[in-house]
Amino acid sequence: MRVGYLHLGRKGGGVHRYGRMIAEAARARTDLAVLDVDAGERETDRHRLAAAGRALMAVDVVHLQWKPADWGGGLRALARLRAFVGACERPLVVTLHDVVARDTVRRRWFGIDAWALRWLARAVGRRGGRLVVHADEEVRRLAGLVPGERIAVVPHFVEERERPVDGVAAADAAREALGLGGKRVMSILGFMVRRKGYRLAIEALRYLPPDAVALFAGGPIAGREARADELRAYARQQGVAERVVITGYVAADRLEQALAATHVALCPFRDMSASGSLSTWISTGRPIVTSDLPQFREYDEMEPGALRIFQPLSGESLAAAVQAVLDEGPPLRDPRVVALGERLATPRVVEHYLEVYGAALAASS
Repeated sequence: MRVGYLHLGRKGGGVHRYGRMIAEAARARTDLAVLDVDAGERETDRHRLAAAGRALMAVDVVHLQWKPADWGGGLRALARLRAFVGACERPLVVTLHDVVARDTVRRRWFGIDAWALRWLARAVGRRGGRLVVHADEEVRRLAGLVPGERIAVVPHFVEERERPVDGVAAADAAREALGLGGKRVMSILGFMVRRKGYRLAIEALRYLPPDAVALFAGGPIAGREARADELRAYARQQGVAERVVITGYVAADRLEQALAATHVALCPFRDMSASGSLSTWISTGRPIVTSDLPQFREYDEMEPGALRIFQPLSGESLAAAVQAVLDEGPPLRDPRVVALGERLATPRVVEHYLEVYGAALAASS
């Protein structure tokens, strides 16, 4: 089978990286021939996307990622999508990212992104293709927007780490390098968006021993730099300013330090679609404390006990879950998280995609 991958959007962004890693894992297989086509970043235009579509006519099935912002946002995203699909008359497999709940009539029927999603579902369906989401909860969110028979569920992959973050000595060295020697570290990873629960983590510090600190390994999204200042001010208000560390953007080496330094991985999210940061935490094997969301429940059903799910959504409840992990002491890797990572390893996820590609190709013939 010949599979083509369209790459588009911000280089280094999570969605762009997702597509690249799926393509890389597919290329490692002996039963697939892979063609990568790069259509540029968010400022690309319809002409370049049409050219990309024509280039991908050389394959049997085409896989692309749909996040409107990476296609230019709003009406531009829809116009560019139409230009690509019009030029590429091949079965399409489209992974949907950031599948949010659309709980109002306006968001479901009048939002530009909802229009684009409906158009995409029709275009994919005409050629026997599939829309892919990462969880059953996302299927529920799409009910009434796109036909259920066009949706396939493929879990988000968990990558294998080039440098495993195990070992007490390595963890101690990482904390020293970050100025956190002798501390017990709970960490939130990635871009600083409100739904990730940063304020909740700050509040939890009030109920934890003085040697517990919160490491926010990441920075605000461009244009929202005030978010970090807001969190620092909130930490001062809560009386824990000296126990909160915000790294800002983390390059690869700095990320490895942050992962190794962590005792407890935090995902106290208020809402989520698929989470690349959760997948990164799973790859480390660190104990993971999460809020009680349907997607986290789905992960925990795959490997019972892998996620430490707390409720209600309060600082005190989060602190109790973190303290339970800290009371366990070493080892730093939870075997249930490790087992979950093996179940979701990238080659296994590509196996799922291969089934979707085959179904799309069969339906189109």
